[in-house]
Amino acid sequence: MEPTPEFARKCREDALRKYEDEKQNFGLKLMTMGYYKIKSVLTEEGLKKVSEIDQLRESDESFNKDFSERMWRITEEAWSKALGQLMIRVSEEYGLIVGKDLRDD
Repeated sequence: MEPTPEFARKCREDALRKYEDEKQNFGLKLMTMGYYKIKSVLTEEGLKKVSEIDQLRESDESFNKDFSERMWRITEEAWSKALGQLMIRVSEEYGLIVGKDLRDD
């Protein structure tokens, strides 16, 4: 059976919706993992710095909001780079060619 343009469009839309749902969940998990990984390798001086910032986050809602937004941007930047590399490797394993098998937009 040859996929129709309508079937392909629906498959892409479904995959994009699922991707967006998973991206939000994964981003939060990735940020949390980064936080705990950093804490797992802190020296006493590093622990002091992190504790001071965490206390400030707990007591200052505006600071916490700004800090959280910066952390989210950092996480998204790292995630985007990693996802790009993952997509290249997966598409290579499938033998997919950009412009032929993959849209380049």
